[in-house]
Amino acid sequence: MVNFNTAAGCFLASALFAMVVGKVSNALVDPHHLEKPAIAVSDAEPEAAGPAKPAELPPIAPMLAKANVDHGKQLYQKLCTTCHTDEKGGPNKIGPNLWGVVGRKKGSHPGFSYSSGVEAKGGEWTYEDLNHWLLKPSAFIKGTKMAFAGLPKEQERADLIGYLRTMNDNPPPLPDATEAPAAAPENKPQGQPEKK
Repeated sequence: MVNFNTAAGCFLASALFAMVVGKVSNALVDPHHLEKPAIAVSDAEPEAAGPAKPAELPPIAPMLAKANVDHGKQLYQKLCTTCHTDEKGGPNKIGPNLWGVVGRKKGSHPGFSYSSGVEAKGGEWTYEDLNHWLLKPSAFIKGTKMAFAGLPKEQERADLIGYLRTMNDNPPPLPDATEAPAAAPENKPQGQPEKK
């Protein structure tokens, strides 16, 4: 009987202690209740998202004019050599050989199986296209197999492009750093008259 009384007393004392602690803590801490929910929930249908617009980048020409080719080579060795070779006549790896990539037709290196997105993109690898590609390949060409997150720093992209330019028997001339690049035809608004 003594054991039961002791156990019951301990239980009641614990319950009383918990109740007192709860009352004291409520008196010390006043919780702030929101006037409206932090996350609004709606029954409305989500709006259909249109195609993502390509990132607006400043022209790469001014940065190319002061590109550090040695730094570009270091970036190439650090970021690209796992998947690409850059020597003339070098083999394809996970990605195509990059000798002569500046000015080369997209999706055209012999013996490499390109994604349909790269093949459909068309045109040549211009300095501006390489700038967009190196910023984020998956945003520039949807469906690319290239799993590279991208280079966010503009000068690093310019340095790498400057290095890739040297991997060529006849490098294309650098763009004029004072001229803006011509707008891509697919970015021109449809049905609007040209401003003069």
